[in-house]
Amino acid sequence: MTAQSKLMMALLVMASAMATAAQAPQGGRGAAPPPPEPNPAAPLYRHTGEQYRIYNFPGTGESIPYRLFVPTSWTPDRKLPMLVTLRAGNTVDGPYRAGNDLVKQAAQRGYIVVTPMGYRGLSQPYYGSRYPIARVPAPSVPAAGWTPQEDERAEQDVLHVMNLVTKEYNVDTSRVYLHGQNPSGSGALHLAVKYPERFAAVVVSSGPIVFDNYPFDRLKGNVALMVIHGDQDTSNPIEASQRMAAAAKAAGVETVYATVPGGTHLEAYLTYASQIFDFLGQHRRK
Repeated sequence: MTAQSKLMMALLVMASAMATAAQAPQGGRGAAPPPPEPNPAAPLYRHTGEQYRIYNFPGTGESIPYRLFVPTSWTPDRKLPMLVTLRAGNTVDGPYRAGNDLVKQAAQRGYIVVTPMGYRGLSQPYYGSRYPIARVPAPSVPAAGWTPQEDERAEQDVLHVMNLVTKEYNVDTSRVYLHGQNPSGSGALHLAVKYPERFAAVVVSSGPIVFDNYPFDRLKGNVALMVIHGDQDTSNPIEASQRMAAAAKAAGVETVYATVPGGTHLEAYLTYASQIFDFLGQHRRK
């Protein structure tokens, strides 16, 4: 991106923030703040291509960023599927690294892709999940370094962003999918069982959880599951992903497991993007 383009993006973001703040409805004292709504006056309203967006978090007025891709083939009367790929590192740019294969595949197949920040740009986002990642020598501590309020708002942020994009772009709500990597895999599994009516399928990459108390029955018949793990992953044990996938299948969840040859911890799901979209394309909520 050129310096001029970066400046233009910054100006658009600032303008969008001011327009949104000016039009944001205010709830009464003690009342739950109303959810954010798309702003037709915003400079990027219904824009296509790769974008950085912001919205005002209800009740706080904070500007929260998210990253969005909308195929140039999109039109207001066309209902496209949407992949929500959760942030795992400290930036919404993580899922777009390497060859940007998620976006390349989405462009070819006609998918919207969105990455919420998870409220704060802190490390290890769990999005409200209490399921530890199965690591060696000891499981992770969910949302370590986050306050309970920040963790709760991380979950709310995902829902806010999903709702904003769904309304603005007329998303096909029968084809909404969720992906999480490492701690965000735990977040994705948490969101999938808490809101099974919202997702057709969930993909977890290098995010095996301690699943002893996980309610797989809430996914059964509702949300399909794909578990992938790179065979060059030196951060999380591949055997834990294999055990989790086997447990899900034994519980009656429609489950696909795949080892990604040559896949590293950070990039296995990116190199496997084509197969992920093949899987997503087979599932639709009734």
